[in-house]
Amino acid sequence: MLPKVAHLDHYIRGRTWIAPTFAREEIDKRNVEIENYSEIELELQSVHGTTILGTPEQVEARDVFLENMKRRLSRKPELLSGLVPSFPPACRRLTPGPGYLEALTDDNVSIISSTIVQVDADGIITADGTHHPTDVIVCATGFDTTFAPRFPITGRGGISLADRWQKTPETYLSMMVDGFPNYFISLGPNSALGEGNLLLLIEKAIDYFTFCVQKMQRDNIRAIAVKKEAVDRFTRYCDQYFAQTVFGQKCRSWYKGGAEDGIGSSLHSLKVFAQPRWEEFTYEYVNDNPIGWLGDGWTENEKNKTIHVNYLDDDQIDFPTQLLNAASVEVGA
Repeated sequence: MLPKVAHLDHYIRGRTWIAPTFAREEIDKRNVEIENYSEIELELQSVHGTTILGTPEQVEARDVFLENMKRRLSRKPELLSGLVPSFPPACRRLTPGPGYLEALTDDNVSIISSTIVQVDADGIITADGTHHPTDVIVCATGFDTTFAPRFPITGRGGISLADRWQKTPETYLSMMVDGFPNYFISLGPNSALGEGNLLLLIEKAIDYFTFCVQKMQRDNIRAIAVKKEAVDRFTRYCDQYFAQTVFGQKCRSWYKGGAEDGIGSSLHSLKVFAQPRWEEFTYEYVNDNPIGWLGDGWTENEKNKTIHVNYLDDDQIDFPTQLLNAASVEVGA
């Protein structure tokens, strides 16, 4: 907006770390050709240590972020003290903001930290009593992160998910809630990443849901529900884990629903979602028959007269590795 206005008043409600852009050299190639996506991914996946309190990576991160902000505010270094927060980097969601700090040093920009108390026909009034004449107001007020459902979701016994989550949204692996069978959630409570690749988490969560549905189809299950004790264990785990991370420090963050006081890595999530722990669930079977998965003794192919014996094909046989190696030697000879 700066090049298009005569003057810009920028209201800063709170301080936050403005981070360097990850893999900047590779991203700068986006309009030409990015030759090595793995370099970008590697850098994104290599910073989990910065979120654990007291690690060398976490301590170093503050120095790196501070020097970056100093450099970008060098034209008006007096702005730095009003922007640097007391909490460590990543306690709030990181804000790369290319060009943002540089714009703050422009002579046509005024930084206003006093709270907005009123908007009138001619401008904005702040808590210090100042009236700021304004032509256009651009709002950036955040978004709802309470995880309250946008439509009614009712579980067993008529319980509402909105009521269940009114105080604290508790889940199992951020994906399921006890008392709500066959209900799966993508990007649920506690699923937000402080670093890493969120797309991987979404993909693996959908894979996890698919594993559950496949089990239901295979085992003749009508309803699958996570156990309450599994939800309780996951909640305790989250409380214990976040206490040792920067996310548990005193900062107002959407990670914590806007609160100041209280997220593993995406690579960790890949391992967690790789295989469901079926013992954490309860099951209801079609016709209340737990052995119904056995069927009637026939396979579908037999009934449809489409029998195959391709299990005899070489590519379907799990030959011992030693035999395969021996065969290769003989052929080579």
